[in-house]
Amino acid sequence: MSDGDNIPLGWAICHSKLIAAVVLGMRGNPAFKEDKMLTSVRNFVAAGTAIATLTCFSNFAMAQDKLVISTATPPLHMRTLTMTRFAEELERRSAGVLKVDIFDSSQLYNARDVGKAVARGDVGMATVPSPYLSRIEANINVLDLPMLNGLSEEKRSALLDGPLGQKLNDLISAKMDIVVPGKWPTLGRVMYWSTSKPLTTFEDLRGMQIRIPGGAAPAARVEAMGGVPVVMPNSDTALALQQGIVDATMGTIEAVVQQKLTDVGVSHGFWDQGIVGFLIPVVSRKYWSSLSAEQQALFTQVWNEGVEAQRIEIFQLDEEYRAALAKQGVKISDASTAAAEFVGDEMMLMQAGLVETLGISDDVMALAKAAVK
Repeated sequence: MSDGDNIPLGWAICHSKLIAAVVLGMRGNPAFKEDKMLTSVRNFVAAGTAIATLTCFSNFAMAQDKLVISTATPPLHMRTLTMTRFAEELERRSAGVLKVDIFDSSQLYNARDVGKAVARGDVGMATVPSPYLSRIEANINVLDLPMLNGLSEEKRSALLDGPLGQKLNDLISAKMDIVVPGKWPTLGRVMYWSTSKPLTTFEDLRGMQIRIPGGAAPAARVEAMGGVPVVMPNSDTALALQQGIVDATMGTIEAVVQQKLTDVGVSHGFWDQGIVGFLIPVVSRKYWSSLSAEQQALFTQVWNEGVEAQRIEIFQLDEEYRAALAKQGVKISDASTAAAEFVGDEMMLMQAGLVETLGISDDVMALAKAAVK
């Protein structure tokens, strides 16, 4: 293959059009003589190549401003559906100016790695489960501390929409050099799911090997309940459960349904009133900078409207999924308020040490405490 075969088609077309335009201009000049044409074109090509390159690659760069979104979930998963609806609405309300391509099912990156891909500018946007980014910005771990035990989903969302959420957004943006464009979608209640051992009380978790997605705070929570945390990406969970590498997994009810974990033996679920998961929306600085101030405002407005709807829908789906799993023989138990408060009080005894170990700042803790009062 020759070097010419590697020239982008768009560049070649643009380059040829530029030369053709100059030649036509020369023909229109009264001083133009046919016998000087070849020499003139040759001289032009040398200088014109540079002009064509700059012009065409400028156009190419503009084409790169199409927003590329990566999700780790299949098309019908709420996480992907949220992105799909956002993309459609953004294109509609921008009159087709802001275009979006979505790659689902980890076609580009898995959930663990996509945040760094966005920071590099390899992907335009993603929503990342908070435990994955807590490895980069430790203050995110505040969301999994015992003091949030028993807090309703609505209050947790409000907490993230307020000063604490803005503080975390600023910290994440500065640490990763990305943009958090708006509100955080919710993953829903993070529950425990086992293949054989019934889960009806906190005592049942003792001694179990429990898969977690990551994050120091979730690991500490599992340890406090007597379990053994095993950090493992979501993509490996089904096989690990099937082979008995882990006894249970920490995850949302939607994840159990969408990944068909009942096929690998999941038969019991337990909600401890502990963690409600959230996704952190991240946008590459490169893409965000390509938008005008008006486009950025529209982006945030459309995104926030979609998140508000998603937060409502995810908890409606929770009840639907519970009913569907019950038909498959899965038994789901909820910790009583009294039991959850007792365990929460026990965990609070270790919170100060956990905050110090995790490196959560005093100002973040102050904002969190003020929000939960």
